[in-house]
Amino acid sequence: MLVRPCVVLDGALTVSEVIARLARQGYWLDSAHPVVRAVIEESAEVLNLPVEAVANQLARPFSVVGVAIRRQWYANILWYARPVIEVMVGCYEALDQDQPVFLALDLHEEDSLPLIATPAAGEVPEAEGIVYARGVPVAVALENWGAPVAMAAAVGRADHDDHVLYSIHAADDAEDFGELFSLPASRSPDARASASRGASAGFEPAPPPRDVRAWPRIDAPDYVPARTPFDVVVGLAMSQQAGVAGGEMVFVPPPGKTSIDVEVALVADGIELVEDSPGVPMGWSKVMTVDVDHPATAQVTFKLKGLEPDAAEPARLVQLEVRYSYDGSVCGTASRRLVIGRADAPDFDLPSDHGTPWLDQPHTASSISVKPDPDAADLTIEIFKPDGNPGKGSYVCRLTSPHALTSPRGPFRIELDDDAMGFAKMIVNQVRAYSSNAIVDNLLVSHGKRIARALGSEVITALREVADRVKPAPPTVLLVSAEPYVPWELAYLDPPLDASRPHYLGAQAIVGRWLRERTGTSDKPPVLPPARISIKHMAVMAGMYKAESGLNNLPEAEAEAKALQKTYDALPLAASLQAVKQLLDARLEHNFERIGGVEAIHFAGHGDYDPTTPDSAVLYLSDGTPLFASLFGSAQYGGAQSPVFFLNACMAGIGDELLGDAGGFPGNCLDGGFGAMLGALWEIDDKVAHQLAIRFWQRVMPIGGGQPEPVGAVLRDLRALYVPDPVKAPTTTYLAYVYYGHPRLTLQMVP
Repeated sequence: MLVRPCVVLDGALTVSEVIARLARQGYWLDSAHPVVRAVIEESAEVLNLPVEAVANQLARPFSVVGVAIRRQWYANILWYARPVIEVMVGCYEALDQDQPVFLALDLHEEDSLPLIATPAAGEVPEAEGIVYARGVPVAVALENWGAPVAMAAAVGRADHDDHVLYSIHAADDAEDFGELFSLPASRSPDARASASRGASAGFEPAPPPRDVRAWPRIDAPDYVPARTPFDVVVGLAMSQQAGVAGGEMVFVPPPGKTSIDVEVALVADGIELVEDSPGVPMGWSKVMTVDVDHPATAQVTFKLKGLEPDAAEPARLVQLEVRYSYDGSVCGTASRRLVIGRADAPDFDLPSDHGTPWLDQPHTASSISVKPDPDAADLTIEIFKPDGNPGKGSYVCRLTSPHALTSPRGPFRIELDDDAMGFAKMIVNQVRAYSSNAIVDNLLVSHGKRIARALGSEVITALREVADRVKPAPPTVLLVSAEPYVPWELAYLDPPLDASRPHYLGAQAIVGRWLRERTGTSDKPPVLPPARISIKHMAVMAGMYKAESGLNNLPEAEAEAKALQKTYDALPLAASLQAVKQLLDARLEHNFERIGGVEAIHFAGHGDYDPTTPDSAVLYLSDGTPLFASLFGSAQYGGAQSPVFFLNACMAGIGDELLGDAGGFPGNCLDGGFGAMLGALWEIDDKVAHQLAIRFWQRVMPIGGGQPEPVGAVLRDLRALYVPDPVKAPTTTYLAYVYYGHPRLTLQMVP
């Protein structure tokens, strides 16, 4: 069985849209095709380079990916797996460039394939299907991929009808594809440049005498015809409600209060609000008063109507998402699915003989803890995906703030040209391609403006209002996104909030990310990241690479680890599997004493990710053994001991294929109970990374009684060290770091 990571497409996309989407990711049969040419010319204009040079730089071999196609069939979801070359040939030969791709590829219901859970590292699925992690496709598994294509070339010639025919030729070395979900034990020295690398959550208020517990309640029909008004009742229940995803709610009322007001925000795609009764507020957000002695009596009602299905299918698939907020911060989420049929088809039949019914698909939610956050960010930007369709780049954004803003809070639509994974992968691959040239600054500015446009003018306006409210202090921003891929920190603000700094959001504001929603039942990570972590013990690990490891040694990384070990009396750990197991199992010893776990961890060494393999982000141990990110999901941390983890290695911020929720170091570390995590999106310079790490720890954990600075504030200043240069390549290392954690997180050293 051959398995390849996938590009995710929606079957309703037109042939022309699919050609453009694949071209943006480096796949085409003919660079002269007008759609492909337009994509390449767009990049060439940004870089001020010849079109042919850009095409050669960005083109990727067809063998490294497959295609997962999502198709709605009535109220069911069907999936198809195809080699990318087959999809491209079908699109290029289609006579109608505006027809849906599922028609161009002649996809039938009986051809659909099942979803397959991601196998363990080193293993492959036993059957054909779509490999997924938490409901999101990450790879395709096929028995027969046709002729092996390691580096396919397309040759076009005109027939008598002026149609272009393509004959695909495989390279001579196309026999060995290797297998997915495994990486070599080491990398050759010339595979990478020598100059790159590849606590107690204390300070909580005393708990009240008792907590109030309840479950989220969402009363809604499973099916309703379009344009027919219906009610959705959001409230609380004393037991878990069938069809509703969401964890048990824990209310922590202030001492002496018998009721609290909880804001309930409803978000959905494909529905509209109906004018409420006179005197009753209308909107996507309502205040629900909760009697702490009788929580099940609390409820609010939204009057809605569904929009007509906008595709050929007779149904619109809707996920109702509810956000519970208290005192300006989100406390948790819940969701429920429903189906909107055509208004003229009230007797809509829901076939179930192919694919998976929409109502039976897993949907995301989180645990819910209704208590105030005294350190709430000035602005929380939540990006979520109520249409549940990973094949389209459609998202919804909503804002939360403890400040009484005049700016609208949403929901606002966010549209990406590609799926989020493809969008972000394109950015990072292009930065990697041009990192050694001064023109990489043009690339970062261009992508930064594109990210800002995607984020939307409403969000930027609210950010500016918050900045005015809190100045001269910089605003704090918490990004909570259902898509864990797009580097929103690179959003280019023009004009900037602070003209003395680079225009990028991460250098202008104090920014932290977080992952909240899950399809499982785990309470990790918590709804809110910790704002305080007490540091009693620190562990430091560095790759000491010898020639036999196949990796270049990193003298600056070694010096960095030794300096931190000496400054903080940190526990030095060998970069070995044995030491990693002790670290993850929280079974460490220091100065002849068993200390269990630690509250701060620093790794300096090589890191990498394989763009041909999902969830392939790795660190390299001293003997060249790859340490997969998935191992960190097994860590025995969380609650009172939620460490901060600094992975000072190339690509350590990447997971799945980028910043993965389901995979990578961010997702797995947070699943393992870590309270904060820092990593790089692309290659970082060894010397600059060393200097940056020393500065970081000196400021967040000062020695000698100094006042610790918040992690997000320090990273803001470090990103501000990025300086473009018209002649030589700027140091992109400063902009490479992504941070998962509370923007106000402060580390406190304790004896």
